[in-house]
Amino acid sequence: MNENNIKTIVFDLGGVYFTDGTKQAIKNISSKYNVEESKIEDVLKGYMGTLYRIGKIDANEFWNKAKRLWNLKDVDQKVLSDIWLEGYKPINGTIELVKKLKENGYEIVFLSDNVKERIVYLESQYGFLSNFNNGVLSYIVGTRKPDPVIYQEVLKVCSNPPQECVYIDDKEGLLMPAMDLGMKTIHFTSPEQTKSDLMNMGVNVD
Repeated sequence: MNENNIKTIVFDLGGVYFTDGTKQAIKNISSKYNVEESKIEDVLKGYMGTLYRIGKIDANEFWNKAKRLWNLKDVDQKVLSDIWLEGYKPINGTIELVKKLKENGYEIVFLSDNVKERIVYLESQYGFLSNFNNGVLSYIVGTRKPDPVIYQEVLKVCSNPPQECVYIDDKEGLLMPAMDLGMKTIHFTSPEQTKSDLMNMGVNVD
Protein backbone atom coordinates (compact mmCIF):
# COMPACT_ATOMS: atom_id res chain seq x y z
CA MET A 1 0.00 0.00 0.00
CA ASN A 2 1.29 3.45 -0.98
CA GLU A 3 0.79 4.99 2.48
CA ASN A 4 2.50 8.24 1.47
CA ASN A 5 0.47 8.45 -1.75
CA ILE A 6 3.64 9.10 -3.77
CA LYS A 7 2.84 9.86 -7.40
CA THR A 8 5.89 11.84 -8.61
CA ILE A 9 9.53 10.84 -8.15
CA VAL A 10 12.21 13.47 -8.77
CA PHE A 11 15.77 12.36 -9.47
CA ASP A 12 19.03 14.27 -9.36
CA LEU A 13 21.18 13.36 -12.38
CA GLY A 14 24.91 13.51 -11.57
CA GLY A 15 25.67 11.01 -8.82
CA VAL A 16 22.22 9.38 -9.01
CA TYR A 17 21.28 8.65 -12.63
CA PHE A 18 24.84 9.12 -13.87
CA THR A 19 28.10 8.70 -12.01
CA ASP A 20 29.71 11.79 -10.45
CA GLY A 21 31.52 12.94 -13.58
CA THR A 22 32.92 16.08 -11.97
CA LYS A 23 34.67 14.04 -9.30
CA GLN A 24 36.16 11.81 -11.99
CA ALA A 25 37.14 14.74 -14.20
CA ILE A 26 39.06 16.37 -11.33
CA LYS A 27 41.18 13.24 -10.99
CA ASN A 28 41.65 12.80 -14.74
CA ILE A 29 42.64 16.41 -15.50
CA SER A 30 44.99 16.45 -12.51
CA SER A 31 46.67 13.23 -13.61
CA LYS A 32 46.97 14.19 -17.27
CA TYR A 33 48.25 17.75 -16.83
CA ASN A 34 49.88 17.63 -13.39
CA VAL A 35 47.57 20.26 -11.91
CA GLU A 36 46.66 20.09 -8.23
CA GLU A 37 43.23 18.55 -7.73
CA SER A 38 42.25 21.39 -5.40
CA LYS A 39 42.79 23.95 -8.19
CA ILE A 40 40.62 21.97 -10.58
CA GLU A 41 37.93 21.47 -7.96
CA ASP A 42 37.90 25.21 -7.21
CA VAL A 43 36.99 25.87 -10.84
CA LEU A 44 34.62 23.00 -11.62
CA LYS A 45 32.77 23.12 -8.30
CA GLY A 46 33.35 26.70 -7.18
CA TYR A 47 32.15 30.16 -8.17
CA MET A 48 33.04 29.85 -11.86
CA GLY A 49 31.39 26.46 -12.05
CA THR A 50 28.26 27.97 -10.56
CA LEU A 51 28.24 30.82 -13.10
CA TYR A 52 28.50 28.25 -15.88
CA ARG A 53 25.79 26.03 -14.41
CA ILE A 54 23.31 28.90 -14.03
CA GLY A 55 23.94 30.22 -17.52
CA LYS A 56 25.72 33.44 -16.54
CA ILE A 57 28.81 32.57 -18.59
CA ASP A 58 29.07 30.36 -21.66
CA ALA A 59 31.37 27.42 -22.34
CA ASN A 60 34.04 29.49 -24.08
CA GLU A 61 34.33 31.97 -21.23
CA PHE A 62 34.35 29.21 -18.64
CA TRP A 63 37.08 27.13 -20.29
CA ASN A 64 39.24 30.14 -21.18
CA LYS A 65 39.25 31.18 -17.53
CA ALA A 66 39.85 27.61 -16.41
CA LYS A 67 42.85 27.25 -18.72
CA ARG A 68 44.39 30.46 -17.39
CA LEU A 69 43.92 29.42 -13.78
CA TRP A 70 45.41 25.97 -14.47
CA ASN A 71 48.21 27.37 -16.67
CA LEU A 72 47.02 25.26 -19.59
CA LYS A 73 46.62 28.03 -22.14
CA ASP A 74 47.89 25.86 -25.00
CA VAL A 75 45.46 23.01 -24.34
CA ASP A 76 42.40 22.80 -26.61
CA GLN A 77 39.32 23.57 -24.52
CA LYS A 78 37.45 20.74 -26.27
CA VAL A 79 39.93 18.25 -24.82
CA LEU A 80 39.24 19.52 -21.31
CA SER A 81 35.51 19.66 -21.91
CA ASP A 82 35.49 16.09 -23.23
CA ILE A 83 37.32 14.85 -20.13
CA TRP A 84 34.59 16.40 -17.98
CA LEU A 85 31.75 15.07 -20.12
CA GLU A 86 33.17 11.58 -20.43
CA GLY A 87 33.38 11.27 -16.65
CA TYR A 88 29.61 10.78 -16.59
CA LYS A 89 28.46 7.18 -17.08
CA PRO A 90 24.94 5.80 -16.62
CA ILE A 91 24.27 3.94 -13.37
CA ASN A 92 22.49 0.86 -14.72
CA GLY A 93 20.61 0.10 -11.52
CA THR A 94 19.12 3.59 -11.44
CA ILE A 95 18.10 3.40 -15.10
CA GLU A 96 16.33 0.11 -14.48
CA LEU A 97 14.58 1.62 -11.45
CA VAL A 98 13.49 4.72 -13.38
CA LYS A 99 12.11 2.65 -16.23
CA LYS A 100 10.19 0.36 -13.86
CA LEU A 101 8.72 3.29 -11.95
CA LYS A 102 7.59 4.96 -15.15
CA GLU A 103 6.15 1.67 -16.39
CA ASN A 104 4.22 1.41 -13.10
CA GLY A 105 2.59 4.78 -13.74
CA TYR A 106 4.67 7.15 -11.65
CA GLU A 107 5.59 10.59 -12.96
CA ILE A 108 9.39 10.71 -13.33
CA VAL A 109 11.12 14.11 -13.20
CA PHE A 110 14.74 15.28 -12.98
CA LEU A 111 16.23 18.22 -11.09
CA SER A 112 19.83 18.95 -12.00
CA ASP A 113 22.55 21.58 -11.69
CA ASN A 114 23.78 21.28 -15.24
CA VAL A 115 25.11 22.98 -18.36
CA LYS A 116 23.72 22.81 -21.87
CA GLU A 117 26.79 21.09 -23.34
CA ARG A 118 26.61 18.23 -20.87
CA ILE A 119 22.90 17.62 -21.43
CA VAL A 120 23.41 17.61 -25.20
CA TYR A 121 26.32 15.17 -24.84
CA LEU A 122 24.54 12.81 -22.44
CA GLU A 123 21.41 12.77 -24.57
CA SER A 124 23.41 12.05 -27.74
CA GLN A 125 25.31 9.24 -26.01
CA TYR A 126 22.61 7.66 -23.89
CA GLY A 127 19.20 9.01 -24.94
CA PHE A 128 18.16 9.45 -21.32
CA LEU A 129 15.56 12.21 -21.63
CA SER A 130 12.84 9.87 -22.85
CA ASN A 131 12.95 8.09 -19.49
CA PHE A 132 11.60 11.24 -17.81
CA ASN A 133 8.26 12.99 -18.08
CA ASN A 134 9.76 16.40 -17.36
CA GLY A 135 12.63 18.13 -15.61
CA VAL A 136 14.38 21.31 -14.50
CA LEU A 137 17.94 22.35 -15.35
CA SER A 138 19.91 25.05 -13.58
CA TYR A 139 21.26 26.69 -16.73
CA ILE A 140 17.70 27.25 -17.98
CA VAL A 141 16.14 28.59 -14.77
CA GLY A 142 19.23 30.62 -13.76
CA THR A 143 19.79 29.25 -10.28
CA ARG A 144 21.04 26.05 -8.65
CA LYS A 145 20.62 23.90 -5.58
CA PRO A 146 20.27 24.58 -2.69
CA ASP A 147 18.44 27.78 -3.69
CA PRO A 148 14.78 27.08 -2.78
CA VAL A 149 13.74 28.69 -6.06
CA ILE A 150 14.98 25.75 -8.15
CA TYR A 151 12.97 23.32 -6.00
CA GLN A 152 9.92 25.54 -6.49
CA GLU A 153 10.60 25.41 -10.22
CA VAL A 154 10.62 21.61 -10.24
CA LEU A 155 7.33 21.53 -8.34
CA LYS A 156 5.84 23.70 -11.09
CA VAL A 157 6.54 20.97 -13.66
CA CYS A 158 5.29 18.17 -11.38
CA SER A 159 1.66 17.19 -11.85
CA ASN A 160 1.18 16.51 -8.15
CA PRO A 161 1.49 18.53 -4.90
CA PRO A 162 4.74 18.34 -2.91
CA GLN A 163 3.24 15.93 -0.38
CA GLU A 164 2.90 13.39 -3.21
CA CYS A 165 6.46 13.90 -4.48
CA VAL A 166 9.77 12.39 -3.38
CA TYR A 167 13.15 13.91 -4.23
CA ILE A 168 16.29 11.76 -4.52
CA ASP A 169 19.82 13.23 -4.33
CA ASP A 170 23.27 11.82 -3.52
CA LYS A 171 24.21 14.99 -1.61
CA GLU A 172 22.35 14.90 1.68
CA GLY A 173 22.68 18.64 2.20
CA LEU A 174 20.61 19.30 -0.91
CA LEU A 175 17.56 17.47 0.44
CA MET A 176 16.54 20.02 3.07
CA PRO A 177 15.01 22.64 0.71
CA ALA A 178 12.82 19.90 -0.80
CA MET A 179 11.75 18.83 2.69
CA ASP A 180 10.97 22.44 3.61
CA LEU A 181 8.57 22.57 0.65
CA GLY A 182 6.78 19.44 1.82
CA MET A 183 8.43 16.83 -0.38
CA LYS A 184 9.56 13.43 0.87
CA THR A 185 13.29 12.83 0.34
CA ILE A 186 15.76 9.99 -0.10
CA HIS A 187 19.53 10.26 0.29
CA PHE A 188 20.90 8.17 -2.59
CA THR A 189 23.82 5.87 -1.84
CA SER A 190 23.00 3.10 -4.33
CA PRO A 191 20.15 2.02 -6.61
CA GLU A 192 19.43 -0.91 -4.31
CA GLN A 193 19.14 1.27 -1.20
CA THR A 194 16.97 3.77 -3.07
CA LYS A 195 14.68 1.01 -4.30
CA SER A 196 14.34 -0.25 -0.73
CA ASP A 197 13.60 3.24 0.60
CA LEU A 198 10.93 3.74 -2.06
CA MET A 199 9.37 0.41 -1.18
CA ASN A 200 9.26 1.48 2.47
CA MET A 201 7.30 4.53 1.31
CA GLY A 202 4.78 2.24 -0.35
CA VAL A 203 6.00 2.87 -3.89
CA ASN A 204 5.49 -0.02 -6.33
CA VAL A 205 8.94 -0.87 -7.69
CA ASP A 206 8.21 -4.45 -8.82
